[in-house]
Amino acid sequence: MKCIDAHIHIYEHMNGYGFMGEFRILPDGTFRMAGGECGKMVPKGFGTTGVSAERMLAFMDEMEIERAVLLQGSAYGFQNEYVAESVQKYPDRFTGTATIDPCIRMYDRVLDRFTNELGFNNFKMECSEFGGFMGYHNPDTFLDEPNIQKLCARLSKTNGTLALDIGQPGTASHRVEKYAKWVEKYPDTKFVFCHLLSMTPGHAEALKREIALLDKPNVWYDLAAIACNTAEHAPYTQARGYLRIARDEAGAKRLLWGSDAPTTLFDYPYREAQDIVAEAGLFTAEELECIFRGNAKDAYTL
Repeated sequence: MKCIDAHIHIYEHMNGYGFMGEFRILPDGTFRMAGGECGKMVPKGFGTTGVSAERMLAFMDEMEIERAVLLQGSAYGFQNEYVAESVQKYPDRFTGTATIDPCIRMYDRVLDRFTNELGFNNFKMECSEFGGFMGYHNPDTFLDEPNIQKLCARLSKTNGTLALDIGQPGTASHRVEKYAKWVEKYPDTKFVFCHLLSMTPGHAEALKREIALLDKPNVWYDLAAIACNTAEHAPYTQARGYLRIARDEAGAKRLLWGSDAPTTLFDYPYREAQDIVAEAGLFTAEELECIFRGNAKDAYTL
């Protein structure tokens, strides 16, 4: 199935940081954090300590992925220069997002360089506790950082996009009321909420309520890793239940295909992940074309 994947990761060398300190990538593609916890990161065949642009392109060719939006997060380590170089090298295949910690002292200088020199007009904020900012910044004050407002205001002037991973319900980063204020304050900034708001099992009513809070024309949702968050396989009852809610409450025009590859490939082959959406019986052929290709062009100005 030909598609645009709105949620893919590449990283020259993993050097992440999160709630348990630094992430060290190991030769077999697993990682270990400073506190000792281990996990899987790079599937076999994608590399050892990183996932190169070229390796991802080969995968994209195999899976008929026409273009990918490259998102970032603290768990991988910030890859701004590598992403910018990869976009410059393969402009017809990659669209890049930058990431920047709003708590750094030289924020203005770094933001200027990313936008003016490296050419970023799309940004990603990984706010989640596990692999994001709120795993190592104070969750009670982080979302009020003035530099976040600077970023939103700048993106408003350029019709830019801010992708947000707000973490799972019940975590300190999942504060939809806060994000809803940004959405309303900056109507010319486009916001993409990753993972369909990262819903875990049993949150159908919460999803309805949160989509209603974010009900603005500058909001989209990517569908990356929705079955990972519900921890299920076929028939994907809860994941598809959340898709039905998203269709009914937000509309198919607000949904973007995304995979969160390569890490999600440990649990779901790419075609299987696509079929969770395509074979759900929830969308018309025209709506699926929008989800898998057309909507990303609007959300990220491709």
